[in-house]
Amino acid sequence: MRTPGPETQARSRGPTVSVVLPNFNHARLIERAVAALRAQKRQPDEIIIVDDASTDQSLRVIEELAAGWSIVRVWANKTNQGAIAALARGLSASEGKYIYFAAADDWIEPDFFSRAVDIMERHPEAGLFCGEASLVDGRNGLSLGTRPAVRPSDQLAYFDASATAGLLKSSDNWILTGSAVFRRDRVLEAGGFSPELGSFADGYLARKIALQHGFWYDPQIVATWCIFEQGLSRTIATDAVLATRMMSQALAHIAADSAFPRWYPALFARRWRFATSRLAVIVRPVNRPVLLQMGAQSRTGRALLGAICRLPLGAAGRLLLLGWLWLRFRPVSLIWLSRTICARYWERRTADRSHPSAAPDRSKPGNSSDE
Repeated sequence: MRTPGPETQARSRGPTVSVVLPNFNHARLIERAVAALRAQKRQPDEIIIVDDASTDQSLRVIEELAAGWSIVRVWANKTNQGAIAALARGLSASEGKYIYFAAADDWIEPDFFSRAVDIMERHPEAGLFCGEASLVDGRNGLSLGTRPAVRPSDQLAYFDASATAGLLKSSDNWILTGSAVFRRDRVLEAGGFSPELGSFADGYLARKIALQHGFWYDPQIVATWCIFEQGLSRTIATDAVLATRMMSQALAHIAADSAFPRWYPALFARRWRFATSRLAVIVRPVNRPVLLQMGAQSRTGRALLGAICRLPLGAAGRLLLLGWLWLRFRPVSLIWLSRTICARYWERRTADRSHPSAAPDRSKPGNSSDE
């Protein structure tokens, strides 16, 4: 009598971990993302790939991947609907107790799912589990730092709904979708992905679930996030009209949702303005329209920034401008930011001493100072 293999056993007990993987024109990268899923110590029970009407060879590549791995299911949109619609379609089709929303151009570490499922099975009160993500330049693989910029904890920790609200007063954006595993029922309960929120739909969803049910945080690298200039979130952040519109839509949703503290919208707006202004300063040349729109809220402020933008800003000038923006918006606690930077520095020093002969690999996590 033939003994059932692990995939057959998984199907017989029902899916436990679902992966939703949207794709649009990532034929050359999606194999890497799927390979990372296959390398998981605790493999997923189903992978739903939603191809959003790609115009390259993506569908052919995806169908080949599905032919080689029985847990892969393919949904092909006839027209391009956007990443959020693709995520929503995959969520609707999924069946797992836990769900991971992947990206075709990113990848995860082999022990990610095993750690997440173990913690959440032992602590079912939590709405999600998240770790840290290494940022790399999608063009050349160079390290761009680690996210979140401010850790909520330097050790594995659970934050209930009340503690999550307290954390929001000093920092934000600790939950990156690519480094988080959610309880699927909590995602559905929170309403899933709001199409009106565009690229912020996942960030809104993660914050809401954490504020309602709490979350587990593990200060370990679990994923790698590739940054591309043409990516959706970066495209919106570098367009003054789109960035303003998205901020207004996000604020309207947050203000109308009782899950969020009443004081949070004003703080969120400050952080959004700082984040987009920061991106406007670090690009070459300075993105003047975004900086004037998001970095100043008065005629005097716009006049000042306009004059600065006309100057030939070197590295020192940009640093001073970032410092002024920081003082203007005070986005996060400087103490908590400094603690995170120091903790990661010592972690890298400890790792280097433990493996003195290992040459740094710039395409891997933990080999560069934070962005």
